[in-house]
Amino acid sequence: MFLPTNVRYSLRFLIELKKSDKPLSLKNISQTTKISENYLKQLAAKLEKHDIVKGKKGPHGGYKILKTDVSLKDLIDIFTEGIKLAPCVQDGFVCTLIENCPSTKMWQETNKAIEKLFEDIKLENF
Repeated sequence: MFLPTNVRYSLRFLIELKKSDKPLSLKNISQTTKISENYLKQLAAKLEKHDIVKGKKGPHGGYKILKTDVSLKDLIDIFTEGIKLAPCVQDGFVCTLIENCPSTKMWQETNKAIEKLFEDIKLENF
């Protein structure tokens, strides 16, 4: 199981921003991270929508990080439908076998444990 590229790349993007006291251009970040400017632009737009980064145009523009208490779970939730190891842990999923399924509880507990683990991994710690 791999985390999606947008989650992994957004983490790299945020780590670069966190290292700098001044705004960084997408071009600069692209050169450092080897992530294309166009892809960074897409990530930045989504992160800006969630008030994690702020972009400013112009000669002294660039992107700055607004929050460092962002967790890996936050990024997963922003860029995906969340952590779902099996259909039975999805909200609103109706399973006809749930009453007699021996693995439902295991999937639910495992899903919660992984969510907690990813919630505890914070950008501010890197």
